[in-house]
Amino acid sequence: MKKVLILSLCAAVLLSGCSLFKSKDSGSLDLPANAEQIESRYDIDQGETLFTYNGRTYSYFGQLNGKMSNGSVRECIGYTDNDKDTRVYTLYEDIADNYLMIRHTGGIMDQPEFLRAVDTKNRDIYTPSYIKSGCYETWGSSGIHYELPEVTVGLICNAENITAISYEVGIDGESAFVGGVENADKSAIKKGELFDLEYNELMFLNKAIVGKPFCLTLNFTVTDNEGRDHKVEGTYTREMMFGASLSDLEIREDGNGGYILFEDL
Repeated sequence: MKKVLILSLCAAVLLSGCSLFKSKDSGSLDLPANAEQIESRYDIDQGETLFTYNGRTYSYFGQLNGKMSNGSVRECIGYTDNDKDTRVYTLYEDIADNYLMIRHTGGIMDQPEFLRAVDTKNRDIYTPSYIKSGCYETWGSSGIHYELPEVTVGLICNAENITAISYEVGIDGESAFVGGVENADKSAIKKGELFDLEYNELMFLNKAIVGKPFCLTLNFTVTDNEGRDHKVEGTYTREMMFGASLSDLEIREDGNGGYILFEDL
């Protein structure tokens, strides 16, 4: 069995352990020339301060849990309420932008706070480990988790002279991302070799939710040792949940120069 690195359109950045609050900030903390003013408003009915960014509404959720790395800050997207020292940032570990960080940069001891998108209320979502809940009443039973449960599909390459396998992943009828597997030296994949294709919540960008079923589809293309691409006939479709694991999926030669997808049920 071989576990492979899935090549996809998203990536996570590991924490380096250095503090965000050292005197020398990285460039990602600087206010960009095209900084957006993100206005806040107090909602009397909900009893909370709301922010709007990129078509989503956010409210205060939590504080810093220990330390975080400068490298966790993806970019500064703007500032709030005419105060260019109170800045708003996106986070690398949360590419779906369920969270935003807000921080006043004018003082030495100012700690960041974290906003959460209100469309995630009453949902259990992935949360970077440096964010802890502030126990705001408005969030009620909204959950957090610090691990990324995965869907695992075991795939066997039961064909000769294949150097790469690529695929498109679909969720509930919508395309989610593309990925693939190959040997580092571009050599042919051994016939009968098993790959574990692992997909986590971040890869699906809110298209699938932990604890709820979704329809997973996979369509494959193989590249032969002459560099030619061949679409594999057949689509893998299965209702799945995070934490589930399936095997016995194979790519086989069809005897006519093509390839078929076979599932041993």
